Amino acid sequence: MKMVSTFEITKGFDRWLQLVDIELKSKLEEYGVKVHFACANEDETRVYDMFEIEDPSRVEAFLMDEEVIKLRTEAGVILESSEVLSTVVKSRVW
Repeated sequence: MKMVSTFEITKGFDRWLQLVDIELKSKLEEYGVKVHFACANEDETRVYDMFEIEDPSRVEAFLMDEEVIKLRTEAGVILESSEVLSTVVKSRVW
């Protein structure tokens, strides 16, 4: 299932990309999560992303994983600001 979400960040988009590309890589694989697209607003305080998870029932487990919480917090993600905006039925990224 694909979803679009948003959340606030405090350390910029490049720091968040490091989190996803390197630090969370093994956890993303463990929970079956793939990030397909991400962008930030102009002042890099909010990320919008589209991700896919093999088993939607595991989203909460991923977000509540202590290591995931620690890594996201260290990267400047404001955990309380996370919001799933919509599920995605069709998509295309050019």
